[in-house]
Amino acid sequence: MLLPPELEPVSFSAEVKDSIGTFTNVANTVFKPAGEGPFPATVLMHTCGGLKGPPNAHMKEHARTLLEAGHVVLVIDSFGPRGFDSCATRVLSHSAGIADAYAALALLAAKPFVDKSRIYQTGYSWGAFVSAHLASPQSARLVGADLRFAATVANYGSCAFKQYQLVLSDVDRPLLMLMGGRDGEVSAAPCFPLLEQMKAAGKPVEWHLYPEATHGWDKPGLATKGYAYDAQVTRDATARMLAFFAAYR
Repeated sequence: MLLPPELEPVSFSAEVKDSIGTFTNVANTVFKPAGEGPFPATVLMHTCGGLKGPPNAHMKEHARTLLEAGHVVLVIDSFGPRGFDSCATRVLSHSAGIADAYAALALLAAKPFVDKSRIYQTGYSWGAFVSAHLASPQSARLVGADLRFAATVANYGSCAFKQYQLVLSDVDRPLLMLMGGRDGEVSAAPCFPLLEQMKAAGKPVEWHLYPEATHGWDKPGLATKGYAYDAQVTRDATARMLAFFAAYR
């Protein structure tokens, strides 16, 4: 299928690594636990901050946690290969993020050590917007994908942002929304009563609101942006994510 330039996904390294150290570059590289598998796998997608710089080291920590939990992991860098580092330079469309996610899914599904029925996605802020879209079959049709993610988790995202509807009415894949009650950047308000109504209609949506959490609860050193790092919320969100993934296999 010939895709328009916006939907041409980033490329991934052919190398497969087995550990994530202090100086490891996790961008667009597959990491696997020891052993033959098959293992569950998770695609991680970053915030508007991208992957460069100390405030964005949280993505490496999330990858390490998932690897230690027995998941194959792939952290997508959607910005760097396209020539910029953050949304301060350019705002990448959600469609491009969707294309990257499905390219990562196809790559992982072809690995003999991956259980292709247990490939998940989790996103943070900008990446969480992509997570919400992936729960709709429209995302797969956009890029002509045959495979779908088993489940997705959106961290400090929302159901709508500015003029964009993120959680679509035809959601057919499990979606967990983790949101902050004091998020001044991406409000949880558009999700209510929408999520309750969708769940009542039988849609596979779940959510949890952390009343005192801000945007970027897992990113230390960004108090000037209104982000309050919360280690407890970060641990709880990770635990909820892993439990949610384990329920869909």
